[in-house]
Amino acid sequence: MKNKFYQILQNQAQIDDFLKNPQALFTGLEEQPLLIWHERPGEIICRLLDMAEVINAAGGIVTNERGEILMIYRKGFWDLPKGKLELSETPEQGAAREVEEETGVTVSEVSHPSRVTYHAYILDDKPHIKHTDWFMMRAAPGSHPLNAQSSEGITDVRWVKPADLPEILPLAYPMIADILRVLHGT
Repeated sequence: MKNKFYQILQNQAQIDDFLKNPQALFTGLEEQPLLIWHERPGEIICRLLDMAEVINAAGGIVTNERGEILMIYRKGFWDLPKGKLELSETPEQGAAREVEEETGVTVSEVSHPSRVTYHAYILDDKPHIKHTDWFMMRAAPGSHPLNAQSSEGITDVRWVKPADLPEILPLAYPMIADILRVLHGT
């Protein structure tokens, strides 16, 4: 995958200047990702988190007994089921709940998180960062009627064979494509 970065920030002065305007920082990152190269990345992440409302979410890379991967189609892109955590639930519980709500598939097994992602965006003129824990999951054996949660903008749900991922990934959100490439070596 070829990454096209909006801007590469490599020294402290560039980073300080860029972080002065949170609105500019969070606008357009979906289409043109940003690369910040810094010797102390934790420091930059803390500064970003102080600027934004943090949304905690969880999702899953769900496979069935045939090794197919559960994918959803939302807002013109292929995606993986995920969503915001409810106050009293663990990330594992939230990931399983979101899979069932968004797809109709019951999860029988949730492993430890395989990845954590951060997604920056503007909502209601305020910067947000979505922290998502991604889990490897297994669908409960048997037949599952797939059911797209239309209230969440999901228009299609399907099981994708790993061999078909190269056709699907160019139509997926870049971060989702990266997760699947790393986990499935495609």
